[in-house]
Amino acid sequence: MKKYIAVFDETGTSNRPQSTEESGFGVGAVLFPLEQAPELARISKHLGSIVGKEDYKYKDVLQNEAARELFIQTLNRTSLSIHLFAFYAHGACMIHEGRRTKDAALAYGREYKERSSPRGERFVPFDSFIAYMASCIAAHAATNEYAVDIYWDRRTDLDQIKASFDEHIARQSDTQRYRNVAELVSFNGRAKNDLALITRLAGVLAGDVWRYFESHGTKIWTALDVTGLPGEYDPHMTVDDPDVTGPPCVAVFMERLIKVEPVRTSATSMLQGYYKRFLKNENKENLISFGDPHGRLGIIGIVNGHHWKIYQLPD
Repeated sequence: MKKYIAVFDETGTSNRPQSTEESGFGVGAVLFPLEQAPELARISKHLGSIVGKEDYKYKDVLQNEAARELFIQTLNRTSLSIHLFAFYAHGACMIHEGRRTKDAALAYGREYKERSSPRGERFVPFDSFIAYMASCIAAHAATNEYAVDIYWDRRTDLDQIKASFDEHIARQSDTQRYRNVAELVSFNGRAKNDLALITRLAGVLAGDVWRYFESHGTKIWTALDVTGLPGEYDPHMTVDDPDVTGPPCVAVFMERLIKVEPVRTSATSMLQGYYKRFLKNENKENLISFGDPHGRLGIIGIVNGHHWKIYQLPD
């Protein structure tokens, strides 16, 4: 079985999802085999030397053409087995998502337990964010039969993030479809040594995906079904049904993800230059997860640079 290291970093108006509509929060992760960590760490150091800052941030890379080019080239190198994961939540998305979930539970007649966090009420949106992030990674690992050890950039609350992550993975392991996925996915805490250097690459990824949704999100939000896709059966109760497929496609776009070349300008996201490295679904579409301002969750499925779809998760 293949095994990957996943190095995470976050970006946003704060270090966790907020309750204001103007905020935004996202994470990016670089997945790779452990033996490729030294090479990725070396490249990360080189990026730092190009921008003149060892602990560089997304804006440092975005504003430097040579750094942008190296970042894109690194992600696309055929000698590196790199995969990418990203999840962006706009504004108070996770608060609204909780309300939508509660309303859906009442509509389907399902018991609903009010969400809480051992860290206090203001951390409930972050725990919800981590839970959805964990479900995405676990589902992909189980479906594609690989193991992954997760590390995160330095934070003071990594123990709490781990507790939230592990709790959700344990619940997922109790389902028939993802039986024992906890044996595949492990949250190992802070990234150190070479992995700490690679968190800077993950931070650039997180910032770039955040920038993409900040500038292109309205087109995506307006494509989503405002009703939350109510159906005859409760989607939360049919996870083990072998006939249940993935979320429905609600929109198809036959155009570039971004209209300008990613290396030549710092005015927009670099996403067009490296989208092929995002994790794929069974249809070989590259995937980016998102949450809109109204609490609706979805996935961008990229067929190619001129053809992409929007999948929406039912409430």
